[in-house]
Amino acid sequence: MTGAVTTSSKTPAMGGRFRYETDLVDALAPVVAHSVFRRGDPDVVTFREVPAVRGVPDLVMIRFDPVVLAARAEHAVKPLSGDREVRIVQLLRRAGSLDRGGIARATGLPLEYLRRSALPMLEQLGWLQMHAGDVMLRPGTAPVGRRVVTVEAKLRDWFRAFNQARDQFHSADAAYIALDERAGGPLQDQVDAIAQRGVGVILVNADTNRHRVIARPHRVLDRRMTSVGRELLSERSHALWSRGERSGQVSPVFGWYPPTSTHHN
Repeated sequence: MTGAVTTSSKTPAMGGRFRYETDLVDALAPVVAHSVFRRGDPDVVTFREVPAVRGVPDLVMIRFDPVVLAARAEHAVKPLSGDREVRIVQLLRRAGSLDRGGIARATGLPLEYLRRSALPMLEQLGWLQMHAGDVMLRPGTAPVGRRVVTVEAKLRDWFRAFNQARDQFHSADAAYIALDERAGGPLQDQVDAIAQRGVGVILVNADTNRHRVIARPHRVLDRRMTSVGRELLSERSHALWSRGERSGQVSPVFGWYPPTSTHHN
């Protein structure tokens, strides 16, 4: 689906260049999902500044599962906010049910922490039910995100953007960098190598607000290795979506566990 897409918003430019990184992100946010997902997919939602396992990508696009969204609403299941919660949930999906000791041994989390904090919180959020000492998942707790794509935007420093995008290998199905088209010349010879290393490349024109996907990323990590990060980013995005919001904050929005690193623009 490589090609140019225009957004109707007008981004302030200076001499044919974007003045600030946020202006570049403003140009991309309304339309970039059409280029990295199937155009017009009604289940894809774009978010800004959602904390991931590593860092905070500028844009996050989630293809939500509408069946799971409906089940979440029906069973009053609230979004997760931390990677420990996701690890416990994924363990129970595989195991079916476990006692507290089994969860502690499998996750490496302290038994007292599970007993006093993590499991009661998950029960309160509608994820868990207890039966005869065993812990199991309730209905409506399937993964809410079907596909996750991130974008890191920079005006000129493509190498820094590349390194930040690589952090999102642990949280996304695909990671892209986006650059001002006028500054894209120095990386032209590197585009294939960047894509081979798992990062796609998008160029954005400051005069027209049109963007072009000039390289799509090759998969680097097996999805089993990224399952916690992808589900965490989907859950945090779902928390915003459920409040009618599209932009995240590191604190206090995500509550129980802070992200593992701070924003890195």
